[in-house]
Amino acid sequence: DDDNEWLTYWIVNGFFTYSTEFMDTIADHSTFVANHWYELEFFITLWLLLPWTDGSTVVYDNILVPFVLPVLHQFQPYLQSGSKVQMLVMALVNSSYLGLVWTVFVMMPKEIRRFAVIGVGTVYPILSSVVALATKTSSTTNKKKNSIDEHAVTYWLTYWSCFSILFVLMDYLETFVGRIPGFYSVIMATTVYLFLPMFQGADVVFRKVLVPITGQYEQMLLRDTLLLKQQMEYNIPNPTLLSNIKTKAAAMFLMENNKKSE
Repeated sequence: DDDNEWLTYWIVNGFFTYSTEFMDTIADHSTFVANHWYELEFFITLWLLLPWTDGSTVVYDNILVPFVLPVLHQFQPYLQSGSKVQMLVMALVNSSYLGLVWTVFVMMPKEIRRFAVIGVGTVYPILSSVVALATKTSSTTNKKKNSIDEHAVTYWLTYWSCFSILFVLMDYLETFVGRIPGFYSVIMATTVYLFLPMFQGADVVFRKVLVPITGQYEQMLLRDTLLLKQQMEYNIPNPTLLSNIKTKAAAMFLMENNKKSE
């Protein structure tokens, strides 16, 4: 399944990016590291990405599944949509404490602010993505459960697509405008906007910006139709009623096509 493979890649890539973020600081003070680290990082990324090496699956199956996933299962109720963790983050976003958090963030050194932005953009999404992927994989025989997990996988795939672009922009722009007060605050706010369900920011950016740019509007509609079908299967447990509704829905589409052709 392409969705599983891509989400696996983004999970491992996000973990690799965050865990090696300190190497940029070392590279600034070491010519040897600066000359060789980015080459190594490039080849590791290729190893994770390319289908014939499939490094992300190797890391996921041999490191994350046996060592990380058992721990995450204990915190699964806190990582799902509508969880207490999400409610706490949303309360902070909507409360007067936001000003205090922003003040503390602005007073941090530049390196710490960058590390915090990447941490916010990767740690919680990685954990939630692992839970979504593992839950979907373990529920492939249960159509009702799998329909929910499919939405979670799609949600986090959309987020990673948007955050990766934001990360590249931050990496490029901080050389020129990184010292301007508020730069990392804007990046942090954008990151929170992308992944919090209360904003659905990643979905908005994906549909309004990325899809038109890449010309994938038809594929997006087909994907939406598939998700709608799965949601119907989840909400309508009666097989006879479900079959009748599917037939009527298909007839409505065909009727609309016939009217346009006349």
